[in-house]
Amino acid sequence: MKKSWLVFLMIAAMVVPGVALSQVETSMGTIQLGGKIKWAYMYMPEDEASVGAGTAGQAWGLDGKGIEQFSTPTVELDIVGTVGENVSYLIELQAGPATSMMWMSNPGEMGTVGVRQAKISIADLIPMTTVDVGTFNLPVSTYQQRETNDWDLIMLPLMNVLPNQGGNAYMPLGLGWQATGFDIAIKPMDMVQIDFAYFNGFAGGQPNLDVDLEKSWMAGIKVFPMEGMNVEFTWLQEGWQEDLMPGLVGDTSGTGTEQYNASGFVVTLGYAMERFEINADYMQMTASDYTLNAAGNKIEDLEWMGYQVTAGYWIIDSLEIAARYEYFDPNTLNEAGSVNNYDALDWITLGANYRINECAEASINYIFAGEEGSDINMAANNVGGKFQSLDNDMLLIQVQVWQ
Repeated sequence: MKKSWLVFLMIAAMVVPGVALSQVETSMGTIQLGGKIKWAYMYMPEDEASVGAGTAGQAWGLDGKGIEQFSTPTVELDIVGTVGENVSYLIELQAGPATSMMWMSNPGEMGTVGVRQAKISIADLIPMTTVDVGTFNLPVSTYQQRETNDWDLIMLPLMNVLPNQGGNAYMPLGLGWQATGFDIAIKPMDMVQIDFAYFNGFAGGQPNLDVDLEKSWMAGIKVFPMEGMNVEFTWLQEGWQEDLMPGLVGDTSGTGTEQYNASGFVVTLGYAMERFEINADYMQMTASDYTLNAAGNKIEDLEWMGYQVTAGYWIIDSLEIAARYEYFDPNTLNEAGSVNNYDALDWITLGANYRINECAEASINYIFAGEEGSDINMAANNVGGKFQSLDNDMLLIQVQVWQ
């Protein structure tokens, strides 16, 4: 059943772009269909890797070989509609291969498989207020609120997807940033918007999963001081649950159920003109008593931090050049003997986008990927204050169509 459902999504999303998307009027409102397809090619040479038998760290599984891969990382069907004057809905159904998690908009999404968003919006039930209920992207950071075809570069910033590439650091927040719950947006004036969201926490682990998940919340303010500029500050309180079979390693409660909380903030700045755009995000989070110490007990805090700056410039109407610098550290504490030492990522991305027409684009990106920790012997907890950069650059080519 699940396989046939995914096949349906892929066929539907491929058919939709060929359909005229004129808005259909109904007795109660309107309905509009859309879709997106992304095809991608990745080549990753093993420039300076020491990953192989007997080593740990940023283990891409190369074992002396590079990676070359074709993928269709995003196949999406969009349905947008209105019901009366004040009620609208958005459905984004998406499928993609698990091998391309970093390219997908919703890697590791823990709700209904393939649902990026499915929300109902009610406007002005209370003056100046819009309420969203359902599954939606949290209104946090520059990239999460964009259409999937509107990213300057092929990959989302690391702080948005938080891939766990080495070490034992665990990042519950950010796996797609979807939330199932409600969001209240208050806009008392054109220059200010205030958001408050309350939603299900993250569910980690498979067996013994408790139906009553820990809950999370966020509060944020957005200021638009001038046309094209936005400044945002968001506070997040993330609850998540990691259910294990009783008695397994990591089950410190003895019951199999582990519940944790993390808190922190995200700051976003953005400025867009007719041809030039720049945006930046900074995130810092802390989870109390979570990570492993040298003895293997979960008694230390886990702190993670990331930031990114992305800029793009349209040289002509059909050609954009873009660049990004980003840094992400899944464990900033780096205590002596910790298995999470030296696992930061330091990436530079250069790219270009060629607009074939209004609804089709070809892109090329080259990522200079610097990663710490290739020489750490985790089995012996022997970090010794030394680490070596593991440099596995990436060449990405993408063709996408949307309507």
